[in-house]
Amino acid sequence: VTDERREPDGSADGKAVTEDVEKDVIKVLNDAVATDAVVIWVLDSFSYNGTLNHEIIKKIKKVNVVVVATKIDLFDHTVKNDEVVKEFILNTFLDVGVKPLSVILMRNSKEYDFVALRKELDHLRQGHDVYMIGNLMSGKTTLINRFLKSYVNTSKRSIATITYPDTNAQVLEIPLSNSSFFYELPDLPIDTSVVSKVEKDALKYIIPKKNIIVTSKAIEKGESVALGNLAIYSLVSGGKTQFKFFSAEKAEFRKFKTTKADRYLEENLTKKHTRPVSENFSSFLDFDVFDYEMENDGQWHDIGIEGLCWASFVAKGQTIRVYLPKGTALKEFKSKVLK
Repeated sequence: VTDERREPDGSADGKAVTEDVEKDVIKVLNDAVATDAVVIWVLDSFSYNGTLNHEIIKKIKKVNVVVVATKIDLFDHTVKNDEVVKEFILNTFLDVGVKPLSVILMRNSKEYDFVALRKELDHLRQGHDVYMIGNLMSGKTTLINRFLKSYVNTSKRSIATITYPDTNAQVLEIPLSNSSFFYELPDLPIDTSVVSKVEKDALKYIIPKKNIIVTSKAIEKGESVALGNLAIYSLVSGGKTQFKFFSAEKAEFRKFKTTKADRYLEENLTKKHTRPVSENFSSFLDFDVFDYEMENDGQWHDIGIEGLCWASFVAKGQTIRVYLPKGTALKEFKSKVLK
């Protein structure tokens, strides 16, 4: 298994809404491509596991792209070198044929010099428009609000929310000059994220507030580690392996014999020994299952579940099985924080 971006099993109506939003965003991006605009892609640095919307990737390969990763301060307790995270993000875009002009890391707790960003954008765009895209909860709205605090309107036009021509998309239009604009596009759906699949009460165990925690577990062949009842990592073959799980502060883990996985899932659903617990996932019929046969390169690798966590370990030819909610994006990659 390499990179899977699977569609969720949600209702037909839910899928239709998702598809309509995505189609509208792609229609808007047609104009970005036609006018040689700059596209800003905003990512949530915790939720991002390297999977990217393939349709949008195909659309923006011929335009200038700037990537902004938000919430980098969540890593401050676990990562000492921002360049490691920046390199990971850059490489995931390069792997799909997009070469960003720059990758910008932003902290919610630190004021960013938006005057400098405006100058950089003016240099990059060469008088053309700017389009901002990003998933729901990516931090795009917070970024726009902070940008507007230092914004000076030198045009004869006003900031407005418009229905973009030939679409149903509600777009924030910010004048950059009398003839060019900054467009904030609608949030892209997050149907491949665990966040979209659980009840509201479970989110406080999934979404980090102040920092990402690291939970270490040594796993032998025939053992598993579960995060609440939303993910299970099992060592199918190979020697004893030290896993480092990166997750939200309140996420809880438990190790057990793989043969007892059914009992664990049933008991945890009712007794809630480890959280998050979602009633939407009550049996293994509600999960996708993937095996990863790792190379023996002695390097740190991650297996990341979008919106929930990732597990880091040194690859030594193991086979690792992952259970995760149906329709959730899963990816294996060289570690984004460990070297």
